[in-house]
Amino acid sequence: MVSGTTPGVDWQAKARALLNGRSLAIGGFAQMHITHYDADTFERYVSQAAEFGATHVHVGWAPFHYGSWYLPDNVDPYASWSVGSMGILRFFPPKALQPWVTLESAKPLQAWVEAQVAILRKYGLKGQASGCEPQWLPEEVYQAHPHWRGAQCELGRIARMPYFAPSIDEPEVLDLYREATAEIARRFPEIESYSFLGNDSGAGIAWSPCLYPGMNGPTQWRMRDPGERICAWLTAMQEGAASEGVEITVNTMSSGLPAGTVAAARALCKKGQYVNSSNNLNENRGGPGAHLGGGLWTQHYPVVGLGQPVEFVAGLQQIFNNPDGDQRICSLGYDEYHMPLARVLIESFLENPGTGLLNRDTVLLAAAEKLTGSSSAAEELVGVWADLSQAHLSMSKIPQKGAGSLLMPWLTVSARWLVRPLVPKPEELTEEETAHYRPFLFSVNSDEENANYCLILGKPLFSGSCAVWMTRWNLVDAINRITSCRQRVKKLARGCADAELASGLTLFAARLGAYACLAETIRNTVMYQYALDTAGEPQFGPNMMDYDDNIIYDMRALSFRKIAREEVDNVADLLRILDEHPGPIFHLGATPAEETVFTYGPALRDYLQRKLDIMLAHWQDYEELYPSTKVWDFEPAPRGNIAAE
Repeated sequence: MVSGTTPGVDWQAKARALLNGRSLAIGGFAQMHITHYDADTFERYVSQAAEFGATHVHVGWAPFHYGSWYLPDNVDPYASWSVGSMGILRFFPPKALQPWVTLESAKPLQAWVEAQVAILRKYGLKGQASGCEPQWLPEEVYQAHPHWRGAQCELGRIARMPYFAPSIDEPEVLDLYREATAEIARRFPEIESYSFLGNDSGAGIAWSPCLYPGMNGPTQWRMRDPGERICAWLTAMQEGAASEGVEITVNTMSSGLPAGTVAAARALCKKGQYVNSSNNLNENRGGPGAHLGGGLWTQHYPVVGLGQPVEFVAGLQQIFNNPDGDQRICSLGYDEYHMPLARVLIESFLENPGTGLLNRDTVLLAAAEKLTGSSSAAEELVGVWADLSQAHLSMSKIPQKGAGSLLMPWLTVSARWLVRPLVPKPEELTEEETAHYRPFLFSVNSDEENANYCLILGKPLFSGSCAVWMTRWNLVDAINRITSCRQRVKKLARGCADAELASGLTLFAARLGAYACLAETIRNTVMYQYALDTAGEPQFGPNMMDYDDNIIYDMRALSFRKIAREEVDNVADLLRILDEHPGPIFHLGATPAEETVFTYGPALRDYLQRKLDIMLAHWQDYEELYPSTKVWDFEPAPRGNIAAE
């Protein structure tokens, strides 16, 4: 909304004085599944991070795209989980791996890291990297080296083939990690901290009970102490970096590791080694954090620029006032749309760096006044932010284990609900009618199975009246709050005398409108699938207004058309928002090639219009399948020979 508010202030000095020597890591730009790299935007991001006292910035990610051995296409979407994160052996393949993981395939990945680290060097910052490790390797590797085969790690219901991670029990595999880490340290000594997701998204630690295919791994290593397994691997990576004179910290994370495994590993951790962010040396890699919101892991994705100001300021209070933890983690949002809001909130906090509810609200009011131009409007904007938090809370009551909120990322994007037409016979849609969304469904199921709108990530959801009922009313609460917020922000924009601030508020209102439309699509789709599930049950009733005694309604037709009409109107509202506000509303791939299972391409508006056209083209299907009215002309029933009776 605004590029700066208080020029001439040394924000870095203020921030670092409060940090008192502790590190502040800035993450968020490097969101998994981002489709392209914009060096100018990333430099603005790093510059802002440095200005506000950061010591580290998250680097080492690669843009998500199809076209490599790693992710040649979307035929098997499972590999999509880890394609953007830095895989040590994929980015920097040791010589023994290069017949299968070629330098040709690795050089573009290394170039992304080089571009990011070059900007960090310019601002004197250090790097942190994260990924999924030990990460799966091509089957050809294990055909040549059978003893390198580690744990099978894929989630079977969304994978078309088995995926095996390398065995970190095998000495030769540990040598691969030493060699790869040494190469990274030689070229990028600024990267001094690594954190790896160990049992998810294409990674697997052998003999962990939380592996998706079940506890498995190389037979000969089954009885090995799990702490030795993990710490020998962490040590190998540290040794690789140390051979180039670089000291690194390494953390492995997995929510599914049993307490005994975590304790056994932590007991063996050396300095700078962590399991689930802690060890037995009184070191704690974790610490307080502040997350503005943005990217795939927030309820409002793919809408950009909304943020969560209330939660962010509460997090800033912890970052700059909480003495616990060895580092602080701050997310400024994942793109240029969140950075201006982050700037205003951080500046307002550093001007008044306190704790507690009163301080939080004081900071929010100060930030809101900078965004609206008046104290009275500021109070209204803070009220909007508070209501927006409550809307997020309503949505968070419909969770997806392991992936936060179920709603926006998985339903409106990876399941393509936002652009999928609601029709009474979805299994009969033609190839041409499904061409705009079918290639990007995150699914390995058949077209017949995918006709069920509520088959999400390979499993049926929202089944039964109770699930539908709770989902519906949580969404109704969220939709009502977001819609109210939008109207209040539109009013603020109309009353704002500053043209730049008014423009920012107008765009914020448009994004709130798109957010409400996303939630409305989810509500309509869940209810529509339930109507399909119960369509075999007769549902007849008379006209409630006693309009015509011999007309009997098939209530299924009324229900279908009511829900479908709400979605038709909802899509029309979203199209109007997009047409009236050319500013960025959604996070979209810049080119058609950047459309993925987690990101829409630039043709989203056309897809929405296509959805509308297909739904209306099938409107008469409701009447043919479930006639809305039946005229019953009663004939006298034959009663036999009355005289004979």
